[in-house]
Amino acid sequence: MNNTFDLKRFGKYFRYDLVSAWQNAGISVLTIAAMPVWFFVIVQLVSLVFNGRFGNLNTAGILSAYMVSFVLALLFFPVQLYGRLTEKKAGSDWILLPASRFEKFLSMLLLTCVVLPAVWLCVIASCDGILTLLFSNYAGMGLVTVMDGLTTAMNEVHGENVELAFSAPYMLYLEWCGNILLFTLGAIFFRKNKIVYTFLSIFAITLVVVLAVGLIFGGDVNIQPQDISEDRFMRLFNMGLWIFYIVSFALLDLGIYFRIKTIKH
Repeated sequence: MNNTFDLKRFGKYFRYDLVSAWQNAGISVLTIAAMPVWFFVIVQLVSLVFNGRFGNLNTAGILSAYMVSFVLALLFFPVQLYGRLTEKKAGSDWILLPASRFEKFLSMLLLTCVVLPAVWLCVIASCDGILTLLFSNYAGMGLVTVMDGLTTAMNEVHGENVELAFSAPYMLYLEWCGNILLFTLGAIFFRKNKIVYTFLSIFAITLVVVLAVGLIFGGDVNIQPQDISEDRFMRLFNMGLWIFYIVSFALLDLGIYFRIKTIKH
């Protein structure tokens, strides 16, 4: 049997990971993804108390529900799913599971970057759609508004003949993956205050990078708008985006993989 990857063994472990994820975070996933419902209920209760009638949840409120749900999902799901691995008993039991470290790493990637966003999107879009169909005082499908707004905004970033490298849905998906992998690394790296320490680490790394860039270039970069064409600027911008995402995902994946290899109790 291959010590690195065996399809049958991986399938069994992935099923275990899915069941464990549902037990540890299933209710939280549904609760957070149903954020449009909670926003709508709160608006109705507040309006009944202060105005004596039902209120309207406008587009801004629906978009706020999406944003709050998105952020909460990224912050709390990694801790609920994998934060226990730093605990002595749970971590020891996990280490003894019959799967290679690579299989556990791959399962973690699939769960956080494929399964979770798919479930979250299905639930929040379903809640959004049902509210749109049932209530006239619900402004309408927030998902459509989000995609239309982002697409319009991103279409404004272009050269004469060169478009932005990523579409709005793809950019959102990349943001989901990048952020949830970051907080997953924090969840399995820090033993306590996982979210807080992850935020502090982000701040420290950002500060170091900014200082390093400042020291390297020393304020000597002086590019005037007339020195570069719109198309060349867009090509450089797209290249910068590709480099940023490739390097970020490579570092996060390596960090998670080597942390999995070094977890000991």
